[in-house]
Amino acid sequence: MGNGATEQSRLTPSETRDALELFNWSAGLRTFYDSVCGGTTFVFVAFALSLGLPKERMGLITSVASVACVAQMLSLALTNYVRDKKAFVLSVGLAEPVLVIAMVLSVPFLPRWMRLGALAGAVFFAAASLHLTRPMADNWVATVIPAGLRGRYLGRRFQAISACTIISTLIAGYVAERVDKSNSFGLGCILAVGGLFGIFSILALRGASMPALSFAARVSRRDLVKVFRSTEFRQYLYGTLIYNIPFTVAVPYYQVFNLRVLQMRESVIALMMSGYFVTKILTTPVLGRYADRKGARWTMFLFAPIYAAFFAMFVLSVPGRIWPVVVAWTVVGMADGAYGVALTSALYATVPSSLSRPAYFAVANLATIGIFAIGSLAAIPILHALRGVSLSVGPLVLGQFHCFYGLCALAMVGAAFGAGFMPARREARRSCGDS
Repeated sequence: MGNGATEQSRLTPSETRDALELFNWSAGLRTFYDSVCGGTTFVFVAFALSLGLPKERMGLITSVASVACVAQMLSLALTNYVRDKKAFVLSVGLAEPVLVIAMVLSVPFLPRWMRLGALAGAVFFAAASLHLTRPMADNWVATVIPAGLRGRYLGRRFQAISACTIISTLIAGYVAERVDKSNSFGLGCILAVGGLFGIFSILALRGASMPALSFAARVSRRDLVKVFRSTEFRQYLYGTLIYNIPFTVAVPYYQVFNLRVLQMRESVIALMMSGYFVTKILTTPVLGRYADRKGARWTMFLFAPIYAAFFAMFVLSVPGRIWPVVVAWTVVGMADGAYGVALTSALYATVPSSLSRPAYFAVANLATIGIFAIGSLAAIPILHALRGVSLSVGPLVLGQFHCFYGLCALAMVGAAFGAGFMPARREARRSCGDS
C-alpha cells in the first residue's frame, strides 16, 4: 500500500477533482451511447432482427463482441511502446463509435446475403477498438480515484449513469416505436445518433489529467505471471466468473424476450427499464455504502436470491400479463446498484499500486468478457433444444424462452456460491508477490 500515497501525489487536488468530474461527464455521455447502441439494447436487437438474424442466434452478436476482448492482449504489448497513453486512449477510443455509425448506415443497403456477415465484422472491430484502450483507460481511472473515496465516488457515478440512461432509454423507446420494425435504415439512423454520443464521451476526456504512474505503466511477461500468483486477485476472478454464469447465457436475450415473446412496445420497454434505473438511483447511495463497508462477498450473497427471483419472474410473464417481468426489473435495480459498487471496489482493492497494473485489468476484462462469449454461444444450442417445447405447470404454459429463463433461475442458486471467493473486506491485503 506504500505506493498509494505516491500515486495520488502525481496529481494536485485540483487536477484530481477536475479529472473525476470529466470522468463523470464521459460516463454520462457514454451511457447515451451504450443505452442505444449496446449489443443487447432493444434498438440494436430490433435492428439485427430486421436484417434477418434468427431470434435464437442473437447470442452470436454478443459472442462476437466478447471475443474481441483478445485485443486487450495486444494492448498490453503496446503498453511498453506507447509513450502518450492518454492520446492513444482518446484516438483509438474514437474508432469504436465511428465504426458503429458507418456500419448501421451502410449495412441495410448491402445485399441480403452480406448483411449479417458485415454486421458481425463491424461489431467485432468496433469492440476490438474499445478493448485496445481498456487496460490503459482502466488504469487511468483507478489511479486517479483516491482509495478512501472509491465507494462514495463509484456510488455517485453509478447514480449519474442511471439518470442518463433513463433519459436516453425513454427517448430511444419513443422514437423506435415510430419506426417500422422492417425498416433497417430507420433503426440504423437511431443507432447513428447514439453513436454521436459515443464520440462526445471520448472528447470529454481531453481535459482530464493522467497521473505519471499511468503514463509510466509497463507490462512484461513476468508481470503476467505475477498476476496469477496473486491469491486475492485469483479469488476475485473465480468469484466473478462463477457468479456470472447464469447471466452469460441470459443477457443477450432480454430484449428478444421482450420484443418477440412478450410482444412489448418499445415505449413500454423503455418505461420498464426506467423503473429499473430509478430504483438503482434511489438505493445505490445506501446500498453502495453497505457494499463498501461489508465488502463484495457478503453483498453478493445478500442479493443472490433477488437475482434468482429475477429470472423466475420471466417464467411467469406472457403476452398481456407483463407485470411479473416489470416487477422483476424494478426490484433487480436495487441488487445491481450494490453489486456494481462492490465488484468495482473489490477489483481496485485486489490490484496492487504498481507499474504493472494494466496487466491485472486486462486479465480481469479478458476473463469476465471471455466467459460471456462462451455463455452467449452456449445459449444457442440450449434455445434450439427448447424450440417447440411447451410445458403446463398449473395455469402456466411455458414455452421455449420461459423454460430457458427457468433454467437460469436454477443456475443462479448454484452460482451464488461464487461469492465465497470474493474479498470479505472492503480493502484486501496485498499478497506477497504483488508489492
